[in-house]
Amino acid sequence: MHHLTNDLLNPNPASKPRPCRQPTSSSITPSTFTLFPLLPTELRLKIWLFSLPPPRIVSIQFSPAQNTYIPSTTPPLTLSINHESRSLAQHHYVNLRISSLPTQRPLIPIPFYPSRDILYITNLAPLLGTHLPDLLYNLSTSPHRHLLYSLALDLRIWNACRDAGLLGVLARMRALEKVYLVVEFGRGFKGEVAFLETPHWRGDLEWVAKRAGEELEVERERIGGLKMDVEWQQRKSVEVR
Repeated sequence: MHHLTNDLLNPNPASKPRPCRQPTSSSITPSTFTLFPLLPTELRLKIWLFSLPPPRIVSIQFSPAQNTYIPSTTPPLTLSINHESRSLAQHHYVNLRISSLPTQRPLIPIPFYPSRDILYITNLAPLLGTHLPDLLYNLSTSPHRHLLYSLALDLRIWNACRDAGLLGVLARMRALEKVYLVVEFGRGFKGEVAFLETPHWRGDLEWVAKRAGEELEVERERIGGLKMDVEWQQRKSVEVR
């Protein structure tokens, strides 16, 4: 036979479980700001403007199967919140087209902020044998070629592209100010792409960048263009957790 202990027969009142306190309406943090539509239009537009992302590296690659360029960079959220945010974002972003050919229209929109974003055309080395003429043609005839401020290309294709006439194509891009020659390393990239500065001990890369810059400057002077900088960068994958 089991006997109840004294503690169970005479429990301490201080040890009794207290009833749960129900949260009141004043203690709950609202998940939405319902008064936002009532703000003055000028203030709402400033908020949408500040919600635009910082300068991005817009990574794209050519898909032979789909015969077009496919982006791997997430589009700005401001383009999909509501009509007002989308209208403001569309004043700053263009739907980038690399090719002027109707058969190579992008299947997925490529939102691009020309004066802030870097266009990074990646994974071209395996396709260089067959896609190089198309790449140069696309860059030289793109409807948005004169809007590009910054362009990044893989180191492995630089010499072949230069010998095929890339310098002349870049020299004729009116707004182009900077070219990044990217040293890709490692495998299994995930998340957003970022660039690292060239290590100080890689003087060979600095020399190649300087030589490439001089060649571009000569080409631009030849056709009456402007100077531009050429920088070496390294590609790094940033995990988004």
